Amino acid sequence: MPPPFRLPLSGALAASALLLLGACASSPTPPLAATSTPASSPAPAAAPAPRIAAPERPAGSDALPRWREHFGELAATLADFDFNFIAHESADSELPPLTIEQLAPAVALLDRLTLAGGETLILPTLHGPETPFPDHHSLRQIASLRTIRARLALAENDLPTALSLVRANLAQARETLRSQAGIIPLIHATGVWQSALDGVHALARHPGLPPAEARALLAELQADARLAQITLDRALRGEYAFVYRVIVERMPITDDPDLALSAVASLGMAPPSPLAPGEIGLGLTQHILLDPAATLAAYEADLAPYLAAIMREARLPRGLFAHHTASTLGGYLRELGPFHEYASGEGETTFDLILRARAALESTTNPIGKLLAVYLTPPWETIIGTALRREAQRSALCGLLAWRLHGRPASWDEIVAAGHLAAPPADPFSTGPLRYALGEDARVWSVYLSGEDDGGEPVEGNMGRPADLVWIR
Repeated sequence: MPPPFRLPLSGALAASALLLLGACASSPTPPLAATSTPASSPAPAAAPAPRIAAPERPAGSDALPRWREHFGELAATLADFDFNFIAHESADSELPPLTIEQLAPAVALLDRLTLAGGETLILPTLHGPETPFPDHHSLRQIASLRTIRARLALAENDLPTALSLVRANLAQARETLRSQAGIIPLIHATGVWQSALDGVHALARHPGLPPAEARALLAELQADARLAQITLDRALRGEYAFVYRVIVERMPITDDPDLALSAVASLGMAPPSPLAPGEIGLGLTQHILLDPAATLAAYEADLAPYLAAIMREARLPRGLFAHHTASTLGGYLRELGPFHEYASGEGETTFDLILRARAALESTTNPIGKLLAVYLTPPWETIIGTALRREAQRSALCGLLAWRLHGRPASWDEIVAAGHLAAPPADPFSTGPLRYALGEDARVWSVYLSGEDDGGEPVEGNMGRPADLVWIR
């Protein structure tokens, strides 16, 4: 959010404005250390211990310090290629324009970038929105390199190499997902999972895949049945504990609304700046601007139903945002009214707006806390859909591998009756199983975000936001 608009005034215009605004006209605000809630105003309660616990640090020996020693060399080696590796990961896409020999120097590094027994990946813990993500790009490069090399191996019927690379990618994806904690780490980690699953899809489509290997891959994917739920639980808890809570606790407790808005504008990443001499703002107030305890409790109350829904089942809690979160945020916006308009700085700041903004400010309980919620509450269903998209892929690959073991595509009832699956593969974007089509164009699909079955028309690599997510046999 940009800082609130501040109107510089001077001379007779300034004197007129001061008469008009009365107490709303602020003298230069003293430094933050000298500002405080007036004695006549009760102090806000201290932030309580969180009811939603932060994710725990993963157990195991961290491989990342060892891997980081080679990230620079990997990046330099891959910089020699002038195409996007990710665009060639999907089993539906063309192979990249290179040979195994050209890729060999980069692939040689993979032996040093593979998890050993008992190793995990422990990503640095976030502390606020400014936390850098130095490892994420390299982890994605490693996964993409393995997938491309596996596809090239399959093109030469080198199944042992492809299987080894894909299994290494599944292990890396698993540990990355179990280490991330926050929305941005979630997005990066699901990219690694996507690459690993693309490799499984390439294997599932290869005519030479032996039944024993198909069965082993199926078992490995089935063992990850709760991986999306664990991932989302960590991501949402991490976003609260390591980003939102940090921002709230950085906010100054002050009697100056414009100083508070300056802190909101930087999310607490920079010292808040008072109005300059001659600027007219909302003026000092005895009203409590921020109640950290109430702000955090409200966020926890908003987040709790999503965590509960996720842990019940790996399905999109469709409609929860509209009926729960959007309703709450809409109420905040109605309360804040002109104060939100003033804070956004998107329109013309007039004396009338300043008067109305101050009135709204003083009639709203915890106005800065509610403003933070409006600005920082993410579209939870979209975030959850990021991981469930990969869960849909995992579920679909279970179906494709079961078809492979069955010897041909067949209905889910027939596949379950034959003992290949315990139940039809679930569609995390609906309340039922994945859809499928038999025959020459056999494929499996999810209804995805719309919740509507659009017939399973394939889009190469499921790039972007297709109507359905489709995986071809």
